[in-house]
Amino acid sequence: MDVALHAPADDAAALAARCRRLGVRHVCLSLGGVPGFTDTGVPDRAYLRRFLRRLADAGVEVPVAITWFGNDPDLVLRPAAHRAVVAAKLRTLEVLSDVGIGALLHYVDVAQPPAPADDERYWDGLLAIFQELVRQAEACDVRLANHAIWRCLPDTLRGAALRDGVTMADYRAYHPHPWRGPYLLNSHEHIVRLLTAVPSTHNGVCFCTGMHIMGGDVPALVDTFRGKVYYSQMRDVRGRWPAAEEVFLGTGDLDFPDILRRLAAAGYQGTIGPEHLGPPRHPGEDLEAAAVTFLQASLP
Repeated sequence: MDVALHAPADDAAALAARCRRLGVRHVCLSLGGVPGFTDTGVPDRAYLRRFLRRLADAGVEVPVAITWFGNDPDLVLRPAAHRAVVAAKLRTLEVLSDVGIGALLHYVDVAQPPAPADDERYWDGLLAIFQELVRQAEACDVRLANHAIWRCLPDTLRGAALRDGVTMADYRAYHPHPWRGPYLLNSHEHIVRLLTAVPSTHNGVCFCTGMHIMGGDVPALVDTFRGKVYYSQMRDVRGRWPAAEEVFLGTGDLDFPDILRRLAAAGYQGTIGPEHLGPPRHPGEDLEAAAVTFLQASLP
């Protein structure tokens, strides 16, 4: 295993310099800033190839890209009406394959319907799209590292939610601004369902320790997803939703040396990315740099 930075594809020289300063050789690259992606849903192949070549010349590899499924309910309720969107997702996998990026950190951020009775309609449409995505992933040899959405409430809402008696059972009905939930896929069980419904060597998971937020037993989940982990993210939290709050690695509920030992024992040899690191512990703290140091020291 090795540590990776999450980064946009905007300044290859600056990114390479930061990787060099932090002793990092891998980057998980966001597609959002790649020319063409915002307008068409497909990253510009030539731009991406040039960007990766500049990083490679500096000794930095990009094994994973980042994208989001999209949270417009109409996409899963009427997939046939959104062929251009689905086709763009398929072409993106082609581009990644062509430039040599072998995995996609795929946030599945479909909004949860207000009524539980509508869940299966949403799932039906989602799985129909995933059948196409996974076939294309197999053809392109790009592995999907799927990630459900488990988010802590913002600091501005958490205290009020707890005073009002909000519990996990209220998740679906809780949506004050600026909380961006609820989400259809919000726990590890939903990722298990996604992988079971569309079985493939190329349909896998981003093993994110944030699964703790929604009740997941993170150490035990290493075995649940054994052999299907195509990227991993390390974040620490204190408490469960809605009380969960982001804190720096090693100061919350999670035991990272244990989790990393378990991942290694399960055969995971990919990259791990620090994220959601909580507020700076002192003015001017570079949380990302501190997290890289923490994770490098915690690797088995």
